[in-house]
Amino acid sequence: MSETSLHANGVTSVSMVTIKVNGQVLRAPEGANLLTVLRQAGFSVPSLCYLEGLPGIGACRLCLVEIAGVPKLQTACTTAVRDGMEIYTNSARVREARREVLQLLLGDHPNECLFCQRSGDCELQALAAEYGVRQKQYEEMLRHFEPDLSSPALAYDPEKCVLCQRCVRVCSEVQEVNAISLVRRGIKTKVSPPFEMPWAESGCTFCGQCTVVCPTGALTEHDDTARVWQALNDPDRYVVAQIAPAVRVTMGEAWADSRGVSRDEIPEDFSERIVAGLKALGFRAVFDTQFSADLTIMEETHEFVERFKRGERLPIFTSCCPAWVRFVELYFPEQVEHLSSCKSPQGMLGALLKTYYAQKIGVDPARITVVSIMPCTAKKFEASRPELGRDGRPDVDIVLTSRELERLMAQAGIDPGKLEPQPFDSPLGESTGAGAIFGASGGVAEAALRTAYYLVSGKDPAPLEFEAVRGWDNLRTATITIDGTAVRCAVVSGLAGARRLLESGEYKQYDFVEVMACPGGCVDGGGQLRPEVKAARGLHAQKRAAGLYAIDQKKEIRLSHRNPAIQKVYAEFLGEPGSSTAHHLLHTHYQPQDAYELVAATREKEG
Repeated sequence: MSETSLHANGVTSVSMVTIKVNGQVLRAPEGANLLTVLRQAGFSVPSLCYLEGLPGIGACRLCLVEIAGVPKLQTACTTAVRDGMEIYTNSARVREARREVLQLLLGDHPNECLFCQRSGDCELQALAAEYGVRQKQYEEMLRHFEPDLSSPALAYDPEKCVLCQRCVRVCSEVQEVNAISLVRRGIKTKVSPPFEMPWAESGCTFCGQCTVVCPTGALTEHDDTARVWQALNDPDRYVVAQIAPAVRVTMGEAWADSRGVSRDEIPEDFSERIVAGLKALGFRAVFDTQFSADLTIMEETHEFVERFKRGERLPIFTSCCPAWVRFVELYFPEQVEHLSSCKSPQGMLGALLKTYYAQKIGVDPARITVVSIMPCTAKKFEASRPELGRDGRPDVDIVLTSRELERLMAQAGIDPGKLEPQPFDSPLGESTGAGAIFGASGGVAEAALRTAYYLVSGKDPAPLEFEAVRGWDNLRTATITIDGTAVRCAVVSGLAGARRLLESGEYKQYDFVEVMACPGGCVDGGGQLRPEVKAARGLHAQKRAAGLYAIDQKKEIRLSHRNPAIQKVYAEFLGEPGSSTAHHLLHTHYQPQDAYELVAATREKEG
């Protein structure tokens, strides 16, 4: 028996049907994905291939369920709900089938859990424990591949890959980059860029979304924790750190989750707990990337206003996100001229630490090692770019993701939540609310609009919130009027939206375009701690973004141009926004490339 729910206007929205699961009667939308329905109802059904929001493909075969009247077990992720279904998720037949699937997966999986980066955070490992698989029935490894460590951002070990295709689907269906796919056939099948190009030379943007969804240790960030320990243990090195906005909300969330306490109990000053933890590790000083987010606003907004007045190379594209910058360089090289020449906040702070700060403390810049703590794998790639440095010296030496920071703290036995808070170091540690919201999609645009309003009108905006650029749609637009002048703004969340904007030519309608490669922004970046895969990732991103907006609300100063530390740096060192010194240190240039030409060259080389 089905029932139809109606909207107030009388339009049919969804037809509800009755199903029975393990003897329990449920109401569910007709045609809905069965796996999603089961999980939302509280029934634990495993899967290594399913991604919330995408159609099921049944690649891993672990979500098998028994349906009355159907002879064979069915994969729940590829089954649509229909009226009268009677489903068994945990029968002896189902459990034995899942155990057999796990045995087959483990039979061709290396036995190196003790040394794997994902040990303790591996879905395959967890399922083997859950189903009591304690030894292999099939001992021979049939697939033998060399890992690809060519990229400074990502590492891929094909022997740990279970061919679940999550990475491929995120790349093609969520991000629409299509940089990787399954190649070869049979037991030689693996994930790879076209023609088995090295990842570093491929069309990969290094956004890292693949590492977030990978269920095993096949795809991970390029681990640089050993390099940090080496620097910390070198008495000749002066090691400093910077912490990105999105990292503080993520680390606070992880601290609460690991202790089984409500996230409402996260200390408000958790960023200062992270500072204390890094000082305990041996860092000489810790600075706030929110400071250089304010600095970015000063330079980028100045650049925008100058271009806007001249009507030159509009729209201006934000350049804070290195995966987005690489996406433009590779897939839309003719649009590179629209990118802001500003370095990202990471690069700006690194440049100041090795010039202005080095002079302040009287330390040779060659001795300073800058370690960035970022929510992003692409930041590793960015730090390796020769354009982000001077005289052969990089602005940033080492980039750690949020995940690597958690491992680093664990290796030292440090619990930042139990430490006495310590403030960021001066003079590059003071930030505004505008700098805090950089980690959420729309945050860069909102921070820029706050200061652009002042630069154009000479007045601070009221209210400070530009709500129109906030939200979770992959494309949001707003028109802001400043002293009678309309500024048209677009905010793009995720590379799929960026592709549509550029391919359609719609970008020409706007004056200012913010793009963050990761859906939701840095709060759900490719280097962030992995949320429970069974939960909706978007919800995690929204909670993290809410944390950043709360920081903004509580800041005494919420406008980048009102930051006294920023004003001091300009007065003592940079001069003014857009000055020759500022351009030399804080701006760069980007290189048009062509991903398709790279593939063609590889194909020709391979014959």
